[in-house]
Amino acid sequence: MTLGKNKRISKGGKRGKKKAQEAMSRKEWYDVVAPKNFEVRQFGKSICNKTQGTKIAADFLRGRVYESNLADLNKTQGDDDAYRKVKFVVQEVQGRNLLTQFHSMDMTSGRVYFLLRKWCTTIEAAVEAKTADGYTLRLFVIAFTKKQ
Repeated sequence: MTLGKNKRISKGGKRGKKKAQEAMSRKEWYDVVAPKNFEVRQFGKSICNKTQGTKIAADFLRGRVYESNLADLNKTQGDDDAYRKVKFVVQEVQGRNLLTQFHSMDMTSGRVYFLLRKWCTTIEAAVEAKTADGYTLRLFVIAFTKKQ
């Protein structure tokens, strides 16, 4: 060792490098299925990591929320239902199908802005209702008065 130089300490050693694996090779595709009361049952696809060891794919998929507009789910033409957004939450995984349940319904922001007018009063109300089978429904109502 020469004077004035520090001996470099190797940190890693001579281990082999980890094999680089493509991220998409570890994924599986699932079909998102709407409830029975809609004409179109399969309305989307979702991706998730494959089951590996104690990490089960179904656990990662349950609870996910998916959104679609009502016109696509009911095969209606025109703008009658296009502004209504419906959200579904995954309840069960059956094979490659994600069975969903209704979660919420909303209007697109463009539709709300279209309904807002000058010189009209906006009335908004919110109510929580409990159903007979134990669900809590939260209803938001929006209304507009005529021009004065």
